[in-house]
Amino acid sequence: MLLRRIDLCTIVAIVSAMKFIIPVICFALSTWSLPISAGQLVPAEVEEKVIPTEISEPPYQVGQLPSQQGYYIERPGQTSINFRIVANKIRIYWIDADGLIAPPESTAGNVRLNGKPKIRSYFNLQPITAAAGLGGKGIVRPPHVFNAMLYLQQAEGGVGEGHTFRYLMSMDAPIESEEPNPTSTN
Repeated sequence: MLLRRIDLCTIVAIVSAMKFIIPVICFALSTWSLPISAGQLVPAEVEEKVIPTEISEPPYQVGQLPSQQGYYIERPGQTSINFRIVANKIRIYWIDADGLIAPPESTAGNVRLNGKPKIRSYFNLQPITAAAGLGGKGIVRPPHVFNAMLYLQQAEGGVGEGHTFRYLMSMDAPIESEEPNPTSTN
């Protein structure tokens, strides 16, 4: 029985000593981690997105500012699709919310054009070499007035997307970004 008392007394002494030691250990660990936590509280340098202000020349690369021309297909919550004709060739670009060229979301597609006078009506679209978009190899003869049916395959496999719209000759030229002169007469 005495043996059990000693063991029990020893255990009680150890537990009561641990009640004091555990807070000391926790305090020591918290002070060691304090510099790490304080370093995390200092705000890191925020990298600002630099938006170019100078319009780039085609063929465009991702992040460049294109001229505003052609037909824009707005897609809520996504990039917009820009269909344009440059040097009588079809070009498709994806434009982000800042108006910059975004990475292509499709790897292929096609477009059918219906217009008068009789024009070539079907164009395959493939990635443009050294650029961030799709293009057709054939020539689109002027005048550029037609109904277009655009189909773009999804880059990741799923179902593609189709769009129909009217393209006009006025969409070939870039839109001037200058403010209108209030003193000029129209």
